[in-house]
Amino acid sequence: MNSSILLTISSDELKAMMIEVFKELSAKYPSAAEKDEIIDRAELCKRLNLVEPTIIKWEKKGKIPSLRVGSAVRYSWFKVLNALEKKGGKPS
Repeated sequence: MNSSILLTISSDELKAMMIEVFKELSAKYPSAAEKDEIIDRAELCKRLNLVEPTIIKWEKKGKIPSLRVGSAVRYSWFKVLNALEKKGGKPS
């Protein structure tokens, strides 16, 4: 059973939490910077623990970079991590 928790935290606390998550992700996927992995949207959702509509929204707003080859959308894992870190973590 999934349960939801509602927290009230400051934007600085959220930012610090997200930076920690990105550090953990970077440790979990250390080869991303070396290989510059190109991944699809499903893999990006899995790695960031987000749903597809959020990824699409961030892409349209320019929060994360994407690559398009015809109708296929791909992401550079390294560039996505860098973009999110520069913007202070996952936006609310």
